[in-house]
Amino acid sequence: MFQRKRDFIFIFLPLILFMFIFDELQAQTQPVLSFRNRGAQYQIGREGELLIKVNIWGFVRMPGQYLVPSDTDLISLISYAGGPIEGAQTKKVRLVRVTMINPAGKALKSAQKIYNYNIKQFLETGDMSLNPQLMPSDTIVISGSTVHLVSKALEFASKIGFFIQLWYWWKISQRY
Repeated sequence: MFQRKRDFIFIFLPLILFMFIFDELQAQTQPVLSFRNRGAQYQIGREGELLIKVNIWGFVRMPGQYLVPSDTDLISLISYAGGPIEGAQTKKVRLVRVTMINPAGKALKSAQKIYNYNIKQFLETGDMSLNPQLMPSDTIVISGSTVHLVSKALEFASKIGFFIQLWYWWKISQRY
């Protein structure tokens, strides 16, 4: 009985932990996007400028929803969010835009369009086509790079290996 408890602690508990952390890593790199249409919601700022709500997710210092002036561009929003953090993939920043369409007099339907922007190239060249102006309810997603994901997986694997090694040495010590 006691042997099974120890086996559970040293074998199954790290396995369960591995599955939980792997799911978390996967959720961070592939966020699920869902939208519901709440209609246009505008606010006026102190200076009399029109404010819009936009979202930024992923590898930035302060992800969340921001109320920004209507002339805010992609780089400005990333700056408001504290900039990209280590491991951010700046070559493929996604902008998810939900628009309302009216196909030939039918009822309004929402359509989701995803744009990819290379902000690293923008910073190197200053090409303004890589820095779009944001619209209400836009969502910016900055994913982690593949190198970041691999390094996190290797870090986790080394921790699991440490526990397996402890268990192995404990099993050997029980023989003598």
